[in-house]
Amino acid sequence: MKITPLQRTTLMKIWGRVCKDRGWKTSDRDFRLAKWSELLGRRIESADEVGRIDECTKLMNELKVMLGVSVQAARESDDLTINQARVLRNQIAGELIPCLELYVADVRGYLTEIIESKSRYRKTDRPTRDLTLMDLDAGQLRHIQFTLAARLNEKRRAAGDSIHDMRKRACVPCGCAKCRKPVFVADFIAPLHGPAEAVSKPF
Repeated sequence: MKITPLQRTTLMKIWGRVCKDRGWKTSDRDFRLAKWSELLGRRIESADEVGRIDECTKLMNELKVMLGVSVQAARESDDLTINQARVLRNQIAGELIPCLELYVADVRGYLTEIIESKSRYRKTDRPTRDLTLMDLDAGQLRHIQFTLAARLNEKRRAAGDSIHDMRKRACVPCGCAKCRKPVFVADFIAPLHGPAEAVSKPF
């Protein structure tokens, strides 16, 4: 997936600061794309070609490193799994867990049980506290994500809920066909002026 308009705007703002710091022209599009291609390790013809997750994060971090403003950015620019883990944690905490709370009384205990079942320890290296999502790397989080999603679907189907109903009840964004249905001007005009004056052009 390609970057969003907001991500593009953020990149351009950081790039503007880099140009000011180094005396480059912000209006030189060819130079910008050449430099961004160099930082990404592949040729791009437009800022819109930057990947939404890994490439966008890498580019932002590389630009921050050029400004000398972020030690963490320097670390993350060399290890993209750090950002991948962050994205997975946000997805699990922001979407899967709120939905699980509809069907599981103790989600925290449920999640801890799953995490520990996926981790293998010797008697000498078992942690003295419960593991959390923050203890897991990107690979481990991906396994947890798959497991939670599978179990959530089983519980949802057993309860007779649709994905739409579940996500609405959990107050998380829903991307089903019903929610993606375009809004037409006619939906607003018709109740006011009657069907004869309705216009069916999408916003």
